Amino acid sequence: MICLIPTIFAFLMGSTSDSTLKSTTLREVTVRSSPNISGTRSLSDTDKTFIFVGKKTEEISVAKLDANLANQSFRQVFNRTPGLHIVESDPSGLNTSISVRGLSTNRSWDFNMRQNGYDMTPDPMGYNEAYYTPALEWVEKIQLLRGASSLAFGPQVGGMLNYVLEAPEFQKAFGGMAQQSLGSFHLSSTLTKFKAGNERFAWIASHQYRKGDGFRPNSAFDSNQSYARLDIKSGTQNRWMLELTRSEVLSKQAGGLSEAQFDTNPIYSGRARNFFQADWLMPVVKYQFQPNARWQGEVQVLGIFSGRSQVGFTKANEIADLPLADGAFALRQLDTDRYTSWGLEGRFAYRDSLVGRPIFLSTGFRLFDGRMERGQLGTANASTDFTLTPIQDFTRKLSFENQNLAFYAENLWQLSPRLAWTFGLRSEFIRSFATQNQPTGPFNSRSRQFVLLGSGWAYTLTPSMQAYGNFSQSFRPVSFSDLVPSATKDQVDPNLQDARAQNVDLGVKGQMGNYLRFDVSYFLLTYQNRIGQLSLKNSLNQSYLFRTNVGESTSHGLEAYVEWDPVGAMLGHKSSWGHPSFFISTSLLQAQYGDFPLANGQNLRGKRVEYAPQEIIRAGMSYRLASFSMTYQISHTASVFSDAQNSNTPLATGTIGPIPAYQVHDVAFSYRWKTHVYMKSSINNLWNASYFTRRGTGAYPGFGILPAELRNISFTFGYTW
Repeated sequence: MICLIPTIFAFLMGSTSDSTLKSTTLREVTVRSSPNISGTRSLSDTDKTFIFVGKKTEEISVAKLDANLANQSFRQVFNRTPGLHIVESDPSGLNTSISVRGLSTNRSWDFNMRQNGYDMTPDPMGYNEAYYTPALEWVEKIQLLRGASSLAFGPQVGGMLNYVLEAPEFQKAFGGMAQQSLGSFHLSSTLTKFKAGNERFAWIASHQYRKGDGFRPNSAFDSNQSYARLDIKSGTQNRWMLELTRSEVLSKQAGGLSEAQFDTNPIYSGRARNFFQADWLMPVVKYQFQPNARWQGEVQVLGIFSGRSQVGFTKANEIADLPLADGAFALRQLDTDRYTSWGLEGRFAYRDSLVGRPIFLSTGFRLFDGRMERGQLGTANASTDFTLTPIQDFTRKLSFENQNLAFYAENLWQLSPRLAWTFGLRSEFIRSFATQNQPTGPFNSRSRQFVLLGSGWAYTLTPSMQAYGNFSQSFRPVSFSDLVPSATKDQVDPNLQDARAQNVDLGVKGQMGNYLRFDVSYFLLTYQNRIGQLSLKNSLNQSYLFRTNVGESTSHGLEAYVEWDPVGAMLGHKSSWGHPSFFISTSLLQAQYGDFPLANGQNLRGKRVEYAPQEIIRAGMSYRLASFSMTYQISHTASVFSDAQNSNTPLATGTIGPIPAYQVHDVAFSYRWKTHVYMKSSINNLWNASYFTRRGTGAYPGFGILPAELRNISFTFGYTW
């Protein structure tokens, strides 16, 4: 609170002179990619109502990358993002499953996932799973904020990831884009986009239809996504924004593999009747205003009307889905979720000065109500088609509701021309309700109220180099998905508790001329009451997973990104021979459990955290000459364990065991002909490596090893006007 006092005092005293207003401009380091280094950059110290001073931030210019966007290749999009662990088991690319610093990759639930600044998951505090991902061909840039997001965005331990879509332009003549992509495994992606604007109105609308057979049998997918936005100027500095996103996806689930099946044929599938379906509808209304040079604000109202459904043969992978004695197949299991969520967020910024030093106060609030109706263990027909009509009602019906009220305040004080300090807090109130038609687990109502603190600093070493550091507290509530087992034989601890974490970053970032860009930092993450899964056996000697709190874990290590243009370093200007640039993004991670005794006499002390690679290294070269560019990259991920006990000997079913290290090569090309025509091509997994990044423990997407994609090629042709 001490750091907030100067801002409050300045506000009460008031400042009206023009000279005072001019002095409120904060000194900041400009860290932007040069024309020859087109990878990533850090976010500005302040942006509209946000404060990013002292935080580990990145902004990826997706539209400038050489990457296979038609196939949602996250490995290429995040090639310069150090330490980002990516699960690569979904042939459709419909779900984003990423993590950092030893956190969970499960549908990115340790991140606050956003699109254009608003939540896109069903409920960040109750069911924070990313079943929707915008088409990467829409995305203009991706903003990533690690660890210290707990003040302005939410308490998620991993941080915040925001997909920023292309915005409409005022005074824009009618124009658009038509694009067609074709690729391996019958991939086809058709994208159309239109936009226009005048002095008061600007709009953009886009639709993508994408389909493919997937790299395994029984993994075909079909996706329809639409997005529209209308901006309306209201006065000189004020603006209304209306957005609508619609997504409908359907994919077959090829299932998981046993150890023997993967060794024999890594793309084998024993499930031909399993499907996953998700539909997403998100209307958003925003109002941005700036009544004077000191005040700025934004209010947004969000609705999420969505759901997901799964139908299929859900037995373990050692049980084949074969016709019965009468020639007919077995009946299938049907599970459905429906989500209805409303959110209201307001953010406000106040700029002024005190004793000649600039101050910047950012405040805001959040009101959210999320509801989920879940039907489990229903019975569907025995056909090979997708159906949502049960022939027998759901055995288990669940109803969840989560209410969240939050306030935050963060202040930036420029203590000297070189040193800036931030301090803030966030107050959260969460109330959860759960009802069911039969007792199967720890369902009850609970309320939580807590305050999170955060502080950061930045010191300007040179006009283009900055040292930074921060400390932040985070909170990971028990979510609806924690309370429900993913498989009927799995179990949930009835005493499951919320988790808390603390994050520290210390780093140096900057740029030298137009030839070197870097960000190197050390991090420390301590995690209490971590929610994890233990591999146990029941009275019948059958293995099952037990979800419980597994004590404290500590993650620390190094994250570094460096990109260098040798031609720019030697010549200092554009070369007629083009510009190669070499990049490397790497993380060195040690993530271990603390003292936690188990009932069988074992102790987790010193065990490695599951799905936490000790090294992730992505390195490569980009080359640009006039309208041509290419990128070649190598991605290396170290081996991980899939359970907290670090089981070295895998189960025959493939559900538990180590995940070996793997290395993948990718190459991509881009070329623009004249002004309106462009072409792109990509070869992913160039040397056809056979590997996997996940072991499935539930009926969906399958029990056992979930293989990653083999070599695939894509071609894109586009025309703009």
